[in-house]
Amino acid sequence: MKNINGGILRKIKSLPTLVFQVNHPTKQLTTNTQHDNKMFCQNISFDDLANDVDHQETTCEYETHHFFQESNTMEENKLLCNFEYKCPPGGKDAIILYTTSLRGIRKTFEDCNMIRFLLESFRVVYYERDVSIHIEYREELWRILGGRIVPPRLFIKGRDIGRANEVAGLHEQGILKKLLHDIPLISSNFPCNGCCGIRFVLCLSCHGCCKIIDQDQGKVTNGYRIRCPKCNENGLIKCPVCS
Repeated sequence: MKNINGGILRKIKSLPTLVFQVNHPTKQLTTNTQHDNKMFCQNISFDDLANDVDHQETTCEYETHHFFQESNTMEENKLLCNFEYKCPPGGKDAIILYTTSLRGIRKTFEDCNMIRFLLESFRVVYYERDVSIHIEYREELWRILGGRIVPPRLFIKGRDIGRANEVAGLHEQGILKKLLHDIPLISSNFPCNGCCGIRFVLCLSCHGCCKIIDQDQGKVTNGYRIRCPKCNENGLIKCPVCS
């Protein structure tokens, strides 16, 4: 028996040293993760990641801006509904201001300048219609409002905003700025080259005298003069550049 046990011991001692290796799960997971990270970094560069982040930020900014723009438009439409709809010709999506350049009544003249100043301070595009220069504007204003209304009178997108006192009150409350939302802005700081901002020029046919020679009658009567059909009562026509 001793001989058998001794033989077994000698057999064991003659074997190479046994090394028991245990693969730890955490160590294996860490090794695989490091390997996967190396592969990920090799496939995607930092420039690609930066571009992707920039794209996401730009998309987010656009969506936020679009959301606030829609909110402002809805608020503007809601405010405009509080005013009576009396749309001047060509004023459905524009600002129309009826004024007078006559200084006979000082308050009327100053009220016109006040509304004009407010609109210019917001740098929005508006169309001024001076009833003292063009009598058709006066008839147009009276027809819209159903009476002999004295300017100034402001219309925004077909809505009757009111007179100078009403416009000034809206401005003090911060409502006027909201009503002007979505109105195109002035693209140039310089007045029109054709009329210098007056919006009318001398008639090119009669040169302001309101009379022209009738060519048919002129052959017989040495130039029979008739009323010029192109200009208004002051010998003016709308500026061909900015009208």
